[in-house]
Amino acid sequence: MIKKNSNVFISIGSNLNGHMNTSKKILDVVFNYLNSHDLRVIKASKVYISKPFPSGLGPMFYNRVVLIKSNLNPIEILNRLKCIEKIFSKRSKVRNSPRVLDLDILDCRGEIINYNNYLNIPHPRMSNRHFILKPLYDICPTWVNPITGKTIESLLYKYKKSNICVAKVI
Repeated sequence: MIKKNSNVFISIGSNLNGHMNTSKKILDVVFNYLNSHDLRVIKASKVYISKPFPSGLGPMFYNRVVLIKSNLNPIEILNRLKCIEKIFSKRSKVRNSPRVLDLDILDCRGEIINYNNYLNIPHPRMSNRHFILKPLYDICPTWVNPITGKTIESLLYKYKKSNICVAKVI
């Protein structure tokens, strides 16, 4: 039985081909892994391509956001995401380095969560990442940051105003 507010938003990113497929294809293949780990995919954004952030160096990133339903607690969800990442490849210890698969919890049931810097929800850097905000807007244009109260539309506005285009739909 799924709880009434069991919405969890997950970002999926890839900029390295893995042993399973190309970066773009991995974004589709990972759905099966999410579903098999009690993270039922309900809705998915379009796929966006963007330069690696923040450096801009390295292969282009393929990004999307999915809405999942789950009764798991946030730590259980995070642990399952890490398990799925390991299936595709070992994650580098270097922050923002190229990777075959990157899964992040963006929002979990609208809750504010801070587990000793192990897990912070909503994702603390998402408001500065157009390649996350745009796909999230695609699937939930009414999303509001539970910490700041800012709507996703207002967060995206700064990109429209400055004509920054870091992601394009493919």
